[in-house]
Amino acid sequence: MAADTLCQTPYGDFRLLRYPSRRDEPLLAWCAADLLLLEALHSREVDPGQVLVVNDDHGALCVALQARALWTDSALAVLALQRNLQQNDRAEVPVVWSTEAPAAGQDPVALRIPKQLPYFEYQLALLASLLEPGATLLAAGMDKHLSPRVVELLEHHIGPTRRHRGERKARLFSSIRDDRPAAPVPAPSSYYCDAVGGELRALPNVFSRDKLDGGSRLLLQQLPALGPATTLLDLACGNGVLGLAAFRAGLAPAVVFVDESAMAVASARVNSAGLFPGDASAFTFGQGDGLANYRGPQADLILCNPPFHLQHTVDDYAGRRLLEQCALHLQPGGRLCLVANQHLDYLPTLKRLFQRVDRLARDRRFIVWLARRG
Repeated sequence: MAADTLCQTPYGDFRLLRYPSRRDEPLLAWCAADLLLLEALHSREVDPGQVLVVNDDHGALCVALQARALWTDSALAVLALQRNLQQNDRAEVPVVWSTEAPAAGQDPVALRIPKQLPYFEYQLALLASLLEPGATLLAAGMDKHLSPRVVELLEHHIGPTRRHRGERKARLFSSIRDDRPAAPVPAPSSYYCDAVGGELRALPNVFSRDKLDGGSRLLLQQLPALGPATTLLDLACGNGVLGLAAFRAGLAPAVVFVDESAMAVASARVNSAGLFPGDASAFTFGQGDGLANYRGPQADLILCNPPFHLQHTVDDYAGRRLLEQCALHLQPGGRLCLVANQHLDYLPTLKRLFQRVDRLARDRRFIVWLARRG
């Protein structure tokens, strides 16, 4: 059954859709944590247009508030916001990407607590350097996703923090910026990777930022069997490990890196420059909804380790959308090399979209598929 789209808030009622959305979308475009933040801001009688919103997933906060700005890492979140602003006849909300800093003097701040704890700490450390003493930061999340360290981190970086009573399986925290100097912003993570012949660095919201994940490791072992390509895409690139390893192995003279995360694209860019300083022209970078806005030449090889979450929800919809995009952007005879968790059954989708599908490798957790377009 399709989820409701009418979000009732203290600032009015709004029709909100997720992005990407599907027919009979079963998931709401907001949650109780969003509503707790809106109710807390309304009760404090703050000017909603002065609120800096952080990590708004589908625009529920920004649309209701007509916020000062959104600070986000996610291209999908921005697309959702733009769609829902237009649908509700609301004015544009400025976007500040996670790789940049919002303007100083923000007050108040409404923050949805992110999934990645290092990213949360990064955001708090940067916000602490921007907030004046006495400024208010409101943070909220769903109980089942909250770390026991939330209050500790808020008090360490921002100041005195109140943990409010839980409501509707969500929790609100309120912090007041004190006059202590801001703690240093955490440095990027890094690890040595044999497949690229050097160190890979990653900003805090990048998947598997401090070690090579098992799926990528299994796919990397298959690179010698793939053969050369003219145009190679690293889709959902993360820190760029797959595309950079393929480039080092001589599979292609150039690589296009694509991810919806600003921090992922920035990390891949830094790693390409650090590992191959003389080959800047060989690398292209794009942030967006997969290949939806890709305008380059059709690829003859795509490498992909797709996400299997929609925010906190385990769902293969995001991965299946990427497979459909790959089928559209592969030239005849082109190949998709995909690694996936075994519990995600991508095989029917692959067989529907591609003329030939072979299993290249399998271990306890992952499968590597090679799909060919006829």
